[in-house]
Order: sequence, then C-alpha cells, then structure tokens
Amino acid sequence: MKTPFLGLLPAALALLAVAMPQEVLAQATLEKIKSRGQINVGYRALAAPFSYHQTPEKPMGYSIEFCKPMIERLRQAAGNKNLPVRYIETELDVRVRLLAEGSVDLLCENVTDTPERRARMEFSTPIFVDAVQVAVRNKDMISTLEQLKGKSIVGIDGSTVVPALDRYAQSHSLTWQHAKAVNPDAALGQLQLGWAAGYARDGVMLAAQLASLPDAGNYTILPERLSVETIAIGYRKGDAAMGALVNASIKESMRSGAAQRWYEQWFLKPAKPGGKPLFTAMPAEMKTLFDAAKAN
Repeated sequence: MKTPFLGLLPAALALLAVAMPQEVLAQATLEKIKSRGQINVGYRALAAPFSYHQTPEKPMGYSIEFCKPMIERLRQAAGNKNLPVRYIETELDVRVRLLAEGSVDLLCENVTDTPERRARMEFSTPIFVDAVQVAVRNKDMISTLEQLKGKSIVGIDGSTVVPALDRYAQSHSLTWQHAKAVNPDAALGQLQLGWAAGYARDGVMLAAQLASLPDAGNYTILPERLSVETIAIGYRKGDAAMGALVNASIKESMRSGAAQRWYEQWFLKPAKPGGKPLFTAMPAEMKTLFDAAKAN
C-alpha cells in the first residue's frame, strides 16, 4: 500500500544535497571543544526511543547511536582521542539557547527540522521521518480525528504539535481545543484522567510511551497523521565545518549498515521482555531515506 507521506519526503531528502552555510563564527564549535577540553552532548531524558537514560551518565537511544561516531570524529579533529564527553539533559524551552551559546555542541534527541527552528540552529541530513498522531482512551469510543471535533487535545508545550493540530484542523474544517503540558508524563496524565480527549505527539514516541504502561491495551493511537516530522541532529547555527563532519558521519553510518542495525534495535525489537516492537517492518519513508543516503 502506498504510504501517504511519500509525496512529502523529497523535501526532507533534499537536505542530503544542501550545502552547509558559509558564515564564519567568531569561535566555531571545534574551537570551543578544544578550549573547553570536553565535548558536550545535549539529549532529552523523556524522548524514547530517540534518547532517554537509566542513569544520566549513560543516555541511550536511536539518536544517541548516530552521535557516537560523531564524537569520535570530533576527538580526531581536536587531536585528542581521549577527549571526555559530558551528556547534558535538555528541555524543549532551553535546548536551542544552550546550542546557540555553545553550552552544548550537538543535540542528539528527537529534534524536528522546521523552518522556524532553522532560523536559530542547523540540522543534519534526516535520520528519521515521523508524523504527529493522537492517542485516545478506548473507553471514550473515539476512532477518528473527526470525533475529536470540539474536544480538548493535549500536547507538550514548545513542541511542533500545536502548529500541526492547527494546520490539520484548517485543512479538514475541524475545530478543537488546545491544552499544553510541561512534559510527556503530564500530557499522558491529562489523557488518563479524561481532562483531554486526545494526546498528540510524534507517533513513534507516543507508541513507546504507551507501551511502557501496565494498561497499554486501554489506549489506541488513531491512524490519521497530522504532519510529517523530519528528525535530525542539531548543531550550532552557521558552523559549516561542524555540518560537514555531522553529515559525513551520518552518511557513513547509513552506508556501512550501522544505521540499519540501530534502526532494528530501537524500532523492530521489543523494548522489554514480552513487549511489542514499535514497528514490524521498516516504513516506506525510512527505506527511501536509507536508500537515498547509500546512493549519494
């Protein structure tokens, strides 16, 4: 069956061929790393399967895997193979500022590439393609977005959810109320208590969050997709050298088959014994993304 978002994918794939900006910063990321004597990597603790932690010193996830070879390339470029790495937990409302001021060198999480964010930071070539979806309680007997008309849908404050809800509502002549939560747990809590009729988030993370619940079978993710979400690695605005290093690392990871193994680990295998994988097969968008990277 043809995937509806394949028509939107070329715009995301075009990033594979876009040249990096040519602006020269007063102090590029590599120079900051050398003077600091440490590589700082930003991640989010509640963004499984892209990034999360069991201990803050050892975050894990699909995006973290992509950043590990980037760290090795940065060590080589800095001339210090033992350069220490510090993982810094970030939040939606501060991560761009931390990147811009040089407190973190890479954002290795579920960063969605948007025109608004591009004005303040740079994005790598895509590492994943997702879509905003909505979860509902089974007992509310809601099976389509149309049935949420006039009801409240909660999303995480500062995410791309609210714009996606607005665009979808306008194009489908729908109206609904917006509710905002400070983090995924708070958003899920509103759905669980019935304060919101729906909970909107990037589909993969929504599935991972629900799968962790003891009563996961009481919730359903509606099939409609509100938007395409191109996930990438974030780095400092205008740093062409960093962009070249990051994108070369991603391309090599995809060409070598390493990215395929990471994908299988985080999306095709159960996160816990007896659990269910997020996907049973690679979606067409991701296969197209991997094939394009190998061909260029």
